[in-house]
Amino acid sequence: MRSKLFVAFLLVIALALLSNLMFGRRIMKDFAAYEKGTREDHIYWILASVEGGYSHGRWDMKSLEDSLHWAAMLRFDCRVEDLSGKTVVSSLQVVNRLGEAMRMKMQIVEPESKGGPPYENYPLFHMGNQIGTLAIRDTMAPPDSPLRKKEHIFKQRGRQFLITSFVIAGCGALFLAIVFSQFLSRPVRELKRAAETLAGGDLSVRLKGTGPDEIGMLKASFNAMAEALQREDSLRKRLTSNVAHELRTPLAVMRARIEAMIDGVIDADRAGLESLQVELASLTRLIGSMEDLTKAEAGFLKKNLPEKVLLREFLEGIIAGMTPLFMDKGLKLELAPGQEFSVLTEPEKLEKVLKNIITNAGNHTTEGGVLLRCGVEGATFHIEVEDTGKGIAPGELARIFDRFYKGKDSKGFGLGLAIARELVEVMGGSINARSELGAGSIFKIILPRGKER
Repeated sequence: MRSKLFVAFLLVIALALLSNLMFGRRIMKDFAAYEKGTREDHIYWILASVEGGYSHGRWDMKSLEDSLHWAAMLRFDCRVEDLSGKTVVSSLQVVNRLGEAMRMKMQIVEPESKGGPPYENYPLFHMGNQIGTLAIRDTMAPPDSPLRKKEHIFKQRGRQFLITSFVIAGCGALFLAIVFSQFLSRPVRELKRAAETLAGGDLSVRLKGTGPDEIGMLKASFNAMAEALQREDSLRKRLTSNVAHELRTPLAVMRARIEAMIDGVIDADRAGLESLQVELASLTRLIGSMEDLTKAEAGFLKKNLPEKVLLREFLEGIIAGMTPLFMDKGLKLELAPGQEFSVLTEPEKLEKVLKNIITNAGNHTTEGGVLLRCGVEGATFHIEVEDTGKGIAPGELARIFDRFYKGKDSKGFGLGLAIARELVEVMGGSINARSELGAGSIFKIILPRGKER
């Protein structure tokens, strides 16, 4: 990237050079065109002035001399000839009649014999009839003329100015190309090194200098990705450790019982086989919970298109399906009265979340029962699951949604609430719990209500 940026800056410099050269040529061309136009205008003015010095069939010498004097001041050497070719008056004659001081300052007029550019002839007219010829030449033409030298100096300084400006701009652009190529590519190089470090297995790498610009946002995204990978790696290690721990106990019990039966320490009777069956059932439940977690982390956690659901009718269906389980324990499962309303949500995920929470509430309740409430708050809706159980200790409340975390009296594997939280977060909502020992617990699910298309 650094070399590409440097080449891009060099291309900009090359374009600047090309535009500088084109600009210089254009200036010189426009200056030459300006000089030519000005000269043509001056010649036209002199012709008009000389033609004005002819009246009643004769020349007004005083007017002609004033016209040629003015022409000399405009750097023109002129000669007025009649129709026969005879010189009526010339610039040299006019200058020679001037005072010495003025004549010394007007030495721009030289005799034709001393060289210089040839005369150009322009016909003179009066009342539509030709009255003579004006021979005129530019006294600026000789290379050693002071005015010609001034013109040359002007053009030369113009070229020098363009060259100097290009050198300054080019060197400045080259310096900036080096600085900016280093400056702009540095964060990209840092990001590349960090990505290589991350790919090498060091998940603790982080980038500094995050900000509101594109590079800063890219660094922030990289840090978020690295944190997510580190968190997932930690969860994976903890999951492996927890699974090994959960499997070790029932397997150890089963192995000890089988070895005891083989050694004849205990009889391989019905009671012994039933104890093995209990341990196998425990393993089966653990594997089922692991399958649920795998499904939740795979396709079940993908966002699907929401469906329109009448929420109270939906909750009543769940209650009807789970009521027999609560009736066997002598508990109630009810829905608080309220108005019906519709929401856009994912019913399959929401049903899984509610069944996990309601089942968990029933397992920790011995008297009373579980009450469901629902309502709308702006762009969200909420569902509360309140039980009359023994409650959750403050120290445990912050950890109940962690994977494989089990309370002191829990008989499960610590996966139900973890799955519920992950499903709620996938749906764009949140879940929280509040509890008081001896007074029960309340789980509150908050989800976006959604808008109908």
